[in-house]
Amino acid sequence: MKTFKLPFFVPYYSQIASPDLAEKIFVQGMNPIFDPRWPETGATTPEEYAFWVERACGVACLKMVVEALDGPKHSLIEWARMVSSRGGYITQQNADGTTREIGWSHRSLAEVAQESGLLSSWKPATPQGLLEDLLKNRLVIASVSYEAGDDTLPITKKGGHLMVVLGADFNKTGPIAFYVNNPSGRRKNLQVEARLPIERFASAFSERIIIFEKP
Repeated sequence: MKTFKLPFFVPYYSQIASPDLAEKIFVQGMNPIFDPRWPETGATTPEEYAFWVERACGVACLKMVVEALDGPKHSLIEWARMVSSRGGYITQQNADGTTREIGWSHRSLAEVAQESGLLSSWKPATPQGLLEDLLKNRLVIASVSYEAGDDTLPITKKGGHLMVVLGADFNKTGPIAFYVNNPSGRRKNLQVEARLPIERFASAFSERIIIFEKP
């Protein structure tokens, strides 16, 4: 078995101002407006912060990769405003008048990264393809189920959440595990460089990625 880690530092940012409150907010139902660190996200009110907490995985990942590749620094909510203002957070009207949230447009995240000075594109990829991009020192955002960030949950769906991929364990047959920065990881060991075995990762992976590198 070989282990590969990207040869540069990738900062970790949670979609929660206080990462230690992730389990309380996502699992136990704590209202995010009571997160004492909410002003650090750039939100103007606790309510604005609370709105984005459940939705900010894409821009938390964008913040990580742009800063890792020496791009501009913006707060979490500034990134959310920039991407959503161009229609980058997708919603859909149902026939009964209710609104269904689809999530972050991979194209919009890539375009904002391009405007920040990076090379970026979005594409389908198998776990093997993801590994090959990683081995070229590309930063990868992968679409996975949020369930992969809580080791007490079974994986029941693919996609719907975004994580930054930093490294992998692999052998001649392919990836054995991926190392990720997960912005919604429930506990510390599931947040920064969390190791996800390939069985769990592949079950959660929608096989869609966004790749980033310096020009």
